[in-house]
Amino acid sequence: MDKTREKLWRYGIAPPGGTCAVSMEKPIRFVPRQLQVIACPRCGSHHTEKLAQFGSTACKALYRCLDCREPFDYFKL
Repeated sequence: MDKTREKLWRYGIAPPGGTCAVSMEKPIRFVPRQLQVIACPRCGSHHTEKLAQFGSTACKALYRCLDCREPFDYFKL
């Protein structure tokens, strides 16, 4: 899995963070989720902003780095 994440990073796509567990039961959340900090795959900066919830496909979100000003895709879990 790490090799795949590294390939996505080198291609300019921020790989998903964390792990994904397949379960039919989902917990009910009564508090808002904490914002996830996404690092820029080009310069490594954590100073990024989400431009769109859905990118070129429904499984991607569109982000922009505020340091290098480059847009990038992020694979959602």
